[in-house]
This record gives sequence, structure tokens and C-alpha cells, in this order.
Amino acid sequence: MNLFDSIDQYLNYPREQAYNLFLDKKNLKIFKVVLNIFILITVISSAVNIGTNQTLNFAIILSLINLILLVSFRVIYKRYFNTGNIRRSIFIFLIFQLIMSISINIFYPKDKEEIKESNTKSKKEQVIHQKDSLKSDGITINMNIDNDKSVFEYFFMFSIMVLVFRFSKQEIIQLFVTGLSVSLIIMFSIKAEFTPDNVIPNLILGILMFVISFPTERKRQKKFYEQYDFHYNRNYENLRMKKELDYAREIQLSMLPENEATIGDIEIAAVSLPASEVGGDYFDYFKISENEIGIFICDVSGHGVASGLLLSGLRSCMHLILEDNTKPGIVIEKLNRMIRKTQNRKMFVTAIFAIIDVEKNKCYLYNAGHLPPYKISGESKEIFKIRKHGIALGAMKTVESAGQDNEVVFDFNKSDKIIFYTDGVNEAMDNKLTEYGLDNLELYLNNNADKKASDLLNGLVGDVKKFCGNISQRDDLTLLIIQRN
Repeated sequence: MNLFDSIDQYLNYPREQAYNLFLDKKNLKIFKVVLNIFILITVISSAVNIGTNQTLNFAIILSLINLILLVSFRVIYKRYFNTGNIRRSIFIFLIFQLIMSISINIFYPKDKEEIKESNTKSKKEQVIHQKDSLKSDGITINMNIDNDKSVFEYFFMFSIMVLVFRFSKQEIIQLFVTGLSVSLIIMFSIKAEFTPDNVIPNLILGILMFVISFPTERKRQKKFYEQYDFHYNRNYENLRMKKELDYAREIQLSMLPENEATIGDIEIAAVSLPASEVGGDYFDYFKISENEIGIFICDVSGHGVASGLLLSGLRSCMHLILEDNTKPGIVIEKLNRMIRKTQNRKMFVTAIFAIIDVEKNKCYLYNAGHLPPYKISGESKEIFKIRKHGIALGAMKTVESAGQDNEVVFDFNKSDKIIFYTDGVNEAMDNKLTEYGLDNLELYLNNNADKKASDLLNGLVGDVKKFCGNISQRDDLTLLIIQRN
């Protein structure tokens, strides 16, 4: 019998860490059910208290406080509880419920039979076993300190809950010691009478539950490790390849520059989110001179290892080209030659290279088959789509670098912005396979034209994710926003 839905989700972690994660995921599910049960029990016990005693007493106040806390935990369950804090939270929850349960029982008003029985005792016994009921502002406080069973019967229930949840051996010992200590402290603090016929059976049963939990935990751990080892050995090669891909992803992401930067009076905000382990998007920016900033963004056809390898070559080639020439048309032509000469597969790259000259207040831009960037005027907040573009890199032997027809020159003044993006933005889909599209992109830019670069970028990424809902990302998503301060 399998202990879990899929062992594969744990194979990416070391053996012990995988087992702890397994316990935490189980505890998350169990804790949700336990909260619902405790809420139901608290509601019923509170209703019985009110119906039986028909007066406001300290026990009902404690019950209502406990109910409010339980409901609060249930409301914030998804937002607060996770695999990182679930066992610590359960530990605190169990100890708190033990204290609350004993306290409610202690302050629960005696029924008529108990009062009649206590009246037959001597005055000395009544002083020892029952304090007189006190009333303050309509609240009845009645401590029943003669029922020592009320302490250890809850310790027994506490031990059952420890058995229900998934804890390590060390945590079971800690809970046992803590639960027993709390019970004894409360018993001695209220000076409850120790009667073996009540205390010992509950204490023995409680200890028995803890003893049972040890072999149960050992058996659970052994079964998990057996399945983990079996599946790990069977899928070793796939796991090794996945680790290599994850490592390649880390290297690729490390090649990207900082997501936020300021060069002179140019503010840059960017993000690249690969859809798979290795993505096909890349962006970069360069300080060409005191007055010139270079901007580059590209998208290799497809995504995966092949795209990632081509991107690594593009990046290296880009840095070498800029040492000799920074004219957008010539830079794009040389990149095209590199792609044509270094790979036989029909892989294409859409790219934009732009030079921003802050002294001349100009932007020189060459678009090689990439999606049209947008310019937002800092003065009028108008949005302009820069439509002119050439063919994608790798599609033909030349990109017509001799002619400057495909190079665009436009003003780039104070507070102006340029938005570059890849098709992971406009082709993002929701669960109905409807694309986010350029219309939604333009609508968002129009409504948020006055935001600064970083806020505009974060808001746009959030808008795309909100549109997609819980649908997983299908393509690499890259955004690059340049603002003139």
C-alpha cells in the first residue's frame, strides 16, 4: 500500500528532508479536519452549558474565547499555515487546547446532584472540595476542584491527538513531557485531591497512547524510506538530468543583470520568468559611454536546453561585438551572422537592440522581428507603438544592415518610458485558452502611464498572473522597462 499520492514529489529532496516534508503535508490536511471537529465540539458544549445552567458563567466565557480562536485559525488556515510552520503550530495548538479544556471543566458549574451530594459532607470537606459560587456582575464563577479526573482525562485525550498527527520520535517525547507537566502543574495549583481510581487509569491510558505512537512512527518512517529508495534508484537517471537542468537554469539566470538599476538618469526595471528549467528569453543593458546606454532583449524560438545554449552564445557574442561597434543595425547584422554560422537547426531569434543617447535626447532602435515596444510620453502620458521592424535573426543570411530603413530614431525626453516585452506576456492564457493579448497590455499601460518603471513592471506582471489564474505558465515571460528621470 502506498503511503502517499505520488512519491515523485519528494525525490528532489534528501531522504530525511523528504520524510519531514511528507509529515508536514499530512499534518496540514489532518489539522484542517481537527480544527473543524474542535469548532463543532466547542459549539455543542457551549450550547449545553447555556441550556443547562441558563446563566453566564466563567466556563462559558472560556468556551467562547476558545471558539473565537478556533474559528480565527480556520479562517486564516490557507493564508498562514504551511509546511514550514505546521508542526510547531500543532504543538502550540494541542498544549493550548489541553489547558483550555481542563480550565473549562474546572470552572463548569456543578449540577444539582453534585450540590446535594456535597451538602451531605462535613463542613471541613466542603471547604476542601468546593469553593462557594461567586457572582460578579451576573457572572457565576464556580471552581470544582474535587474532580481530579478532569485533569487526567484530558491528558488522555491529548495523547490520542498526538497519535492522530504525524510527529517525529523526538517531538512525541517533547509533547508527552509537556502535556504531563501541564496536567500535573494544574492539578497541584488547584489543590485537587489525588484519588488513584480516577487518576491512574487515565494516566496509564495516556502513557499507552504515547507508547503506541513510537512503533507507529517507526513503521511509517520505514515504509516511507523503502518506497523513497525504490523510486529514487529506479528514477536515478531522470533525477540526475533534472538536477543538471536546474543547475543550468541557475547559471542562465545568473547571466542576467540586476532586475533594477540606475545608470545616470536612466532607471531600469526588468524581470525574466522561464516557463521551463532553461528558458529562451534574455535581456541585458550596457553603459556604452557617459551619454549612451545600450538595451538588448531577445526571444529564441521555443524554450529548453537548445534555446538556453543558443542564448549563452548570443550573450557572449553581444559583449564582444559592443567592444568594436555600437550601431544598432551593425550589431544586429553581426548577431545574425553568428546564429547562421554556429547552428544547423532552423532556430530563429527575435531581438531588439537600442541605444539611448541622453545628451541628444534620442533613442536609436533596431527591431529584428520582435514584438513592437511601446513608448510612454512623460509629458502627455500618450502611448506610442513603435511598429517598424526587420526580419528575425537566423531567418536569412543578411538583415539588410547596409540600409537604415529598419532602424528607428525617436525622441526620448525626461520622464519618458520604453516598454520591451516577449510573447510570454501577450500570449499568456487563462483556463478558457483566451490570450492576454496586446489590447489588455495597452489598456494596462494607459491606466498606469504615470507609474514609475519598477511599479509599472510589478503591476503588469501581477495583471498577467491575475488574468491567467491558476493556469501554469506556457512560455517564458520577460519584461524590460526603461525610464528617463
